[in-house]
Amino acid sequence: MQKHPPMAEASLFEPYVMEHMQMPNRIVFAPFHENMANRDGTVSPHLMDYYVNMAREGVGGVLVESAYVATQGRAHMTQLGISEERHIEGLYRLVKAIQAEGAVVGLRLSHAGAKTSEALAGEQPIGPSVMNFGKDYDTCREFDEGDVEEIVLFFVHAAERAEEVEADFIEINGAQQFLLDQCLSTRFNARDDGYGGSIAARMQLSVDIVKAIKARTTSNIPISYLFTIYDKLEDGFTEEDLKGMLKALNSAKVDLLHPVNIHVLNKFFDTEETLAEWVAKSSKIPIMLEGNIKSPQILKESIGLRRAQLFALDKALFSRPNWYSFLQKKIVPG
Repeated sequence: MQKHPPMAEASLFEPYVMEHMQMPNRIVFAPFHENMANRDGTVSPHLMDYYVNMAREGVGGVLVESAYVATQGRAHMTQLGISEERHIEGLYRLVKAIQAEGAVVGLRLSHAGAKTSEALAGEQPIGPSVMNFGKDYDTCREFDEGDVEEIVLFFVHAAERAEEVEADFIEINGAQQFLLDQCLSTRFNARDDGYGGSIAARMQLSVDIVKAIKARTTSNIPISYLFTIYDKLEDGFTEEDLKGMLKALNSAKVDLLHPVNIHVLNKFFDTEETLAEWVAKSSKIPIMLEGNIKSPQILKESIGLRRAQLFALDKALFSRPNWYSFLQKKIVPG
């Protein structure tokens, strides 16, 4: 694994290299708005313009919104898809258009799990345990071993499609209360088998997916892993759980960790340490920070933690005229 030293403020505007991927700077545009695709999951003109325009404004990386890896895991009528061959042409044009503006491209791969309906998924939703997210969703069934094999293949084939359209990296969605997040949460996962109970078991499906992608000889695309824990604290999620989670992701050889917090500087586990500091203590994997970074001062303080290599900024900063020049004046010393 590559070593990624702590970052000085000026480095925000310097290139970042990971595997074969080189970003012109450390600023990432995250998908603040989603579900902009056509109803068949293909790239719409609006989606194309949205991401290309952000790349044109100078970000180093563009992370494209959640794409469902199978119809079974589709969460929204106009969600982007990466589950079928018909999705490839539009994704390829999108990736190439973003790269032409100088930014690298990441595609976020998602499975909604129980957070969908039969009308959208084409079948009864599946989840780690039987549950219902509310009136807009249908009660799911508990996935079995056969489902696990199928889910893993869905992600593997989606990763291969991402590589086919020449995306620079992929991100596995372990957040947004989607399937992998449901597995992690004791609120949604009441299993007592190899996919429930201990933190290692609750992370097992994520590990299976990452390892299966890594094992494919055709796939050498870097893998980011998106996760949240702030919504699990009231259910008893502890620092030991976080360590166990990161141990699992380390064993799977994830290339980038993407922890998302309500605010990037919030403290955790009744200590003075932020989530970035906790993550860095238990893993040497590079970190992309996200969490209400909407001012130069918050960004400077986030950089000052000297834990992250990449920063997903808040849309409030991107909406400012000439935001890139503005940040350069505010962030670079002198």
